[in-house]
Amino acid sequence: MALHLNLYHEIHRQAQRERRDPVKLAGLGGVLFLVFLVIWFSYRLSVVNGIERKRNELRIAWSRLEPQMNKAVEDESRLLSQQKSNQALVERIHERFYWAPLLDQCAAVTPPQIQMLTLTGDLETDKENHKTINLLIRGVAAGAQPRTAAEDYRHAIRDRLEGLYKEVSVVFDANSLEDGAENVTYHGQTLGTATFRIRVQFTPKSAR
Repeated sequence: MALHLNLYHEIHRQAQRERRDPVKLAGLGGVLFLVFLVIWFSYRLSVVNGIERKRNELRIAWSRLEPQMNKAVEDESRLLSQQKSNQALVERIHERFYWAPLLDQCAAVTPPQIQMLTLTGDLETDKENHKTINLLIRGVAAGAQPRTAAEDYRHAIRDRLEGLYKEVSVVFDANSLEDGAENVTYHGQTLGTATFRIRVQFTPKSAR
């Protein structure tokens, strides 16, 4: 039977005691904790550096965009003012009165025995933006009964405009319907004449 002697058992025991020494274990734990702190500090430092870098990038971007923003604010005020002016102009265009259709209506009811000498008109607008159209028609009527022809013409104008406008008034000016001094020849007949002034007043239906 072989005999083995361990001459280093004391040395081995001492090494085991040293490995189990609380002070040494605490020191090892402290080193590990310091390593953890270093790693955590490095991580937080990288996060902070990233935030700082992002902040610097935002500052640079803001320094470029701020002048554009200020200019946009100025342009907005100018464009809003221009838009209001354009809107007012558009409203005026939509609400304006067209004279051509009115003249067409007057011409459509003017018979051959009526000669229109002058036609003048104006548009009045009050403080509440209510519009009133005023016309003055000067003309000569011819016929066997020229005064009757002028009266029929007045009625024809009134009947035509009442279907198109509001508050239509078609009247002769005071003492304006008078016998004319001259006769005319129409279709081989000699006809008497009468002069007249017809005053027309109405309100466009589109007026507020």
